Amino acid sequence: MKTIKSIIFLSILLVGLMVNAQEEKMTLGVKVGLNLSNIGSNEGSYDNTKTKAGFNAGLTLDYAFTRNWYLLTGVEYSYKGVKVELSSNDQHINAAYVQLPVLAGFKIPILEDMALLISTGPYFAYGVHGKIKEGNYKQETFGDYTLKRFDWGIDIGVAFEWKKFCFTLGGELGMINIMQKNNDKAETRNLTISAGYKF
Repeated sequence: MKTIKSIIFLSILLVGLMVNAQEEKMTLGVKVGLNLSNIGSNEGSYDNTKTKAGFNAGLTLDYAFTRNWYLLTGVEYSYKGVKVELSSNDQHINAAYVQLPVLAGFKIPILEDMALLISTGPYFAYGVHGKIKEGNYKQETFGDYTLKRFDWGIDIGVAFEWKKFCFTLGGELGMINIMQKNNDKAETRNLTISAGYKF
């Protein structure tokens, strides 16, 4: 229930900002794309993992401070995970998040209808659902003995804008341990490829 309320609140907030903002300064859009996610560890654990494909989709909101500097935010549903190779059955970890990026963007005009947009900043994610599967065994991804729900990290991206279309290549580097106490520490890693349309 708390998750649903959070999603509704974020959606209402974005719509409210759009209505109250000056039309030329704020742009609302939609996006959909591919996730290629994994986990990493500074302690050398999890060297038996493989990248897992997922997807992302959501609303984008761009606020122009100047002709070149932007605040890039929005709310998205991001489906991530990882495949762990074990001696018996491989373990498939699926994790779905509601995610909020807060990025600074610098736009470089190329032609009248084309631009390059470079962005970086933090993202904040909250796990809403997921399953861990190992053979016939299944359990919830987020729980007291599996993954923590909250995650945040650094997002870096490069986007090519053409008219109202936007094509983005990005990377997410998790900054906190997403594992519960009984597991080795790990952080999220995610490569994103997405296409969007700005109204």
